[in-house]
Amino acid sequence: MAVPSSVDLPESMVLEPSDWRYKGEGNENMVFSYRGGNADIRGWLLRLSKCDAATSANVSATHKLDDAQRKRANAAYATSVIGPLLGAEYILAQRLVKLEPEFLRRLQEACEPLRPAHRVHRQIDQMQGVGVLMPNAFRGTPAGGSASQRAQSVTVELKPKWGFMPSLASVSLHSSVKARVCRYCMHQFTKHATQDISCFCPLDLFSGDRHRIVRALDCLAQSPQNNLRVFVDDHLAIDRLGKVSEECVPQWEALRDCIADIVLKEPLFSRLKQCQRMLDSLDIEGILPLYTRAVQSGSLSNVQPSTSDWLAAVANYLQRTEDTSLTVAEAGDKQAILEFLISTTLKDISVLITLPEWPASKVSLEGALLEPQYAIAVIDSDPKKLTKIPEYYAKDLKIVKHYLKHCPDLDSQRPCSE
Repeated sequence: MAVPSSVDLPESMVLEPSDWRYKGEGNENMVFSYRGGNADIRGWLLRLSKCDAATSANVSATHKLDDAQRKRANAAYATSVIGPLLGAEYILAQRLVKLEPEFLRRLQEACEPLRPAHRVHRQIDQMQGVGVLMPNAFRGTPAGGSASQRAQSVTVELKPKWGFMPSLASVSLHSSVKARVCRYCMHQFTKHATQDISCFCPLDLFSGDRHRIVRALDCLAQSPQNNLRVFVDDHLAIDRLGKVSEECVPQWEALRDCIADIVLKEPLFSRLKQCQRMLDSLDIEGILPLYTRAVQSGSLSNVQPSTSDWLAAVANYLQRTEDTSLTVAEAGDKQAILEFLISTTLKDISVLITLPEWPASKVSLEGALLEPQYAIAVIDSDPKKLTKIPEYYAKDLKIVKHYLKHCPDLDSQRPCSE
């Protein structure tokens, strides 16, 4: 189902902290949903930048201007770069809204008790001049039905991660394990103690096989980490053990099956997997030498690519998908590097699936499953920084080294399957 179209907002919109409810956060942004009286934006999302708590007030006078320019560029990137790759129907409209320091201060105070402990070292950037408003994936109730006490709005947020493994030809001998075990499954050994490692494998979610997709969702429910969040009537649903279950989500097993059917039905996931793979055909091991050569020769500076750079890169890539005689190696260092960065964005996006009238009991469940009303969209599609490439390489080495320390031979490794 297509994402709802945007509405016009007043140029001077006054934001009240009490109208916004904390919804969640990642490392770079914090998200709030609107609960005020303006019907045009009810349920809309406000995304705010974060910064290190110690540096929040120590910024240059040009910070607000730079922040606004960056957010405009990010909005253009989502629409004009990610949209042509995944489908414009999956991109949420974005609109910038002016922010006052007092609004940000009060919002920070209000949300602080609700934040996870591992995120509190970064807070809302008190000096940002604008925030990003996005429509929720579904506004209002579907045609032919009205909201009832037996129905609730449910939003499932998935962070699918990497949908492929690199080929043996693109990786070195010492890291050939990357062609047997996917990035996510290896990374678990760096991020978590052995007893906390998730059984979720992103390749199951991208497999196109319903049984494997259901298995992936079951694993996510048992260990959501930051890859699954479920909101019931805008409230994060999680049980006493930190899992997603019937205890906190009405008809969870039926909802899981419904989400699996949506993942199968929508072309989004197959497009995402294909673009991730094709845009990252050289792996970070092949990209780092190109990046080093391009920077040293002066053919590529460490300045973040412009919107026109990104547009040219995606246009060249799309042309190559139509002419299979062309390769990324022939396209030049800059093109290969920009394609890798686009792929990196695609490996880190989130997918929102909203069912606006999910039954709270089994009484009306059968009808809801026959033709579920839903909307689906992608978020977290900001461009990645060019200067991060050396860090990506170092992180890749660390993940492989740590995994091989725990699983040094084939007998101890659990191979992944596309």
